[in-house]
Amino acid sequence: MPSLVVSFPTTAAAMACEESCVRRGLPGRMIPVPGEVSAGCGLAWKAAPELRDELAAALAEDGVAVEAMAVVELLEFVR
Repeated sequence: MPSLVVSFPTTAAAMACEESCVRRGLPGRMIPVPGEVSAGCGLAWKAAPELRDELAAALAEDGVAVEAMAVVELLEFVR
């Protein structure tokens, strides 16, 4: 299933993203950076690809530093 993965240069930026998304009601969750994406801090925000523009605008408005945004195929494991 394709997912939007947002990576960050620092852990502080990743936490700021999570706070911004929760405050704005944007769905997604923090994940370890998948192997297909490189990131400075090892954390990434995973969201639906169709939220890319809305998420990018929200993070820019809140001054959250983003390293990269990429749509990748991620395996989902169900417990």
